[in-house]
Amino acid sequence: MKRLVSLILVLLVALSLVACESTTEGTAGSGSGSGTPAAEAAATKTPKPAKATKTPKPAKATETPKATATPKPPTATPEPPTPTPIPPTPTPLPEPKAYSGSGSDVVAIEKPGGLDAVVIVHVVGNAESSYFGVTGFDEAGKQTDLLVNTTDPYDGITLLDARKGQTTTRLQVEAQGDWTIEVRPLAMARGAAVPGTTSGAGDDVLLLDGKPDTAHIVGNAEGRYFGVIGHGKRYDLLVNTTDPYDGRVIVNRDTVVIEVKATGEWEVTFE
Repeated sequence: MKRLVSLILVLLVALSLVACESTTEGTAGSGSGSGTPAAEAAATKTPKPAKATKTPKPAKATETPKATATPKPPTATPEPPTPTPIPPTPTPLPEPKAYSGSGSDVVAIEKPGGLDAVVIVHVVGNAESSYFGVTGFDEAGKQTDLLVNTTDPYDGITLLDARKGQTTTRLQVEAQGDWTIEVRPLAMARGAAVPGTTSGAGDDVLLLDGKPDTAHIVGNAEGRYFGVIGHGKRYDLLVNTTDPYDGRVIVNRDTVVIEVKATGEWEVTFE
């Protein structure tokens, strides 16, 4: 019995050994066939690391272009300025013509502006207070106008050839002493604003600047002859008296010249 048991034990041991060998071979076979990962890794050559490529330098930052100003849309083309008109050069006035003498005489005159021009005449004389007269005549010897007629010393301005058809060419002077006569263009007469007031003394000629309607006239305080005449399209006798005068009169609107014949002071207010 013991022998049998021993035999069985031996048999079991033998079987165990056989089983162990089979397991060992299987493991070995497996190892020789494919190998362990570690062995394979050892068997494979480790690749050399690739040379590090140079990291390219970053490109220089380009400058951001500055924004240019957006041009404004063109404005409307301005029209060329209108040339300033050059005022016409005023025509120079003719030069006055001067004459002088002593005592009575006949003087051939030349009127500035021509034979048919209306002119003014400045006369000075009769310092001796004798009779002093200056009268105009045409080429045919016909009297045209009585400019001066006084016994007082005289210094005044008179109008010559204002009436149609008058063409004075000579002046007859009646005097005791020295005298002077200057024939001037009408444009050299004293200006008078309308409306406005103008005053003076003795004979004078006024060139109106404006169209009058009425006039308030004062003068002849000495009670001598006092005459005020308007000249335009017609001859208009506004005042004609030997008494002191203070009154208003209607004046034609086309009147351009006022002639005053007076001794002493006077005043005209144009309205």
